[in-house]
Amino acid sequence: MEDVKKQAIETYNKIAKTYANYTSEKIFQYQLNKFISLLPKSPKVLDVGCAAGRDVAYLSEENVNVIGIDLSEGLLSEAKERVPKAEFIKMDFTKTSFNNEAFDGIWCMASLSDIPKVQTRATLKEFNRILIKGGVIYIAVKEGLGEKIIKKEKYENNPRFYSFFMLPELEEFLILENFQIVSSLISDDDGTKWVEIFARKI
Repeated sequence: MEDVKKQAIETYNKIAKTYANYTSEKIFQYQLNKFISLLPKSPKVLDVGCAAGRDVAYLSEENVNVIGIDLSEGLLSEAKERVPKAEFIKMDFTKTSFNNEAFDGIWCMASLSDIPKVQTRATLKEFNRILIKGGVIYIAVKEGLGEKIIKKEKYENNPRFYSFFMLPELEEFLILENFQIVSSLISDDDGTKWVEIFARKI
């Protein structure tokens, strides 16, 4: 598992600028606005696997107090350059150093797809720990089965690990870790299908 993490960090460091440029305009505005609507006033939010800070920037503009964490120094460098007023920290989202119930919401765009599926429940347990009771989580992962190493020409054929999930599978993981499903759907983005779930900590 550490090898997967190390490879992911190396790849993201290599492609940081390319990745940042490619994803910068792919804003999930509907999902971000729905996420914000489920939060209390003056919320504190954690963006786990924040990459180059695209969603941190959007949330910040909507007056959300948001912190972005990532393990890729290359992506964090891009984030700090692109969103200079926001707070970014190098941290592993599978085991954070935040206090219990530190956040009103967690935004998890594609990040669960970067870790082995065997770590899913432990990671969701960690998310539960740092969320307030009733706190909101948004998770998006690529739809599919199993795990794969994929190389994409647009990312210079550097290897990237992916975990894929089916909707009922991810819903079950969340329920087992004491989350209540608010809504879920399967969406399509240029031929890529995403499993998307909004849930609350019970």
